[in-house]
Amino acid sequence: MNTLFLLMAQYQKAVVSLNEISEEYLGMSPRRANELASANRLPLATFQLYSQKSPRMVHLSDLANWLDTQREAARKQWSKSQVS
Repeated sequence: MNTLFLLMAQYQKAVVSLNEISEEYLGMSPRRANELASANRLPLATFQLYSQKSPRMVHLSDLANWLDTQREAARKQWSKSQVS
């Protein structure tokens, strides 16, 4: 399955607010995610559309790429731990 396709099916849009994904995918509160995003310390890009008061947004392709990278790293780590 394609991660981006599944995310787009879940959210039915290409861009979501950071608040929508912070707990489920980043494991942190929306407040903490926004603090880290303000300092450019999140593992994925965020942006604001109209002004600094607008909510921070994440493009689902960026989230999908990050999730796929995390999965691949976990798979490699798991493979190393397996006894042949």
